[in-house]
Amino acid sequence: MGVSKAKQAEVAARRKQAIQLRLAGVDWDTIAEQLGYRGGRGAACKDVTRALEERRADLDKTAEELRAVEVSRLDRLQAAVWALAVQGEPTAMNAVLRIIDRRIRLLGLDAPRRTEVTVQQIDSRDAELIEMINEARAGGTGPGGG
Repeated sequence: MGVSKAKQAEVAARRKQAIQLRLAGVDWDTIAEQLGYRGGRGAACKDVTRALEERRADLDKTAEELRAVEVSRLDRLQAAVWALAVQGEPTAMNAVLRIIDRRIRLLGLDAPRRTEVTVQQIDSRDAELIEMINEARAGGTGPGGG
């Protein structure tokens, strides 16, 4: 059996208070004490983390829904000028190219840009990090890997 609506509301209110206190700079021990977390600072931290993860998931879902709406709009715009574009009409061709470019950016389809890092001085920690990165690129597990 699930948690009652009243209990869900109580948990949501406590989480909201905990987040507000944490944003105000209050330490975890004080939050736990003020809001009655039986597990102390760890329980307060875990509860806030869980609430923020749930919020992030909600935002991600909303963003995906909005992204789908925008893609549909771009599809309709492209369909409206497509016939002229394939006939070579310059304004329509430019419009289609801009629509395609916008869709690519919206969906993150651009290939990531390759960057190169140059290291001037290397100490032992940097060398170990570079070795781990190179092993990861080569498909190795590196230190501490599985």
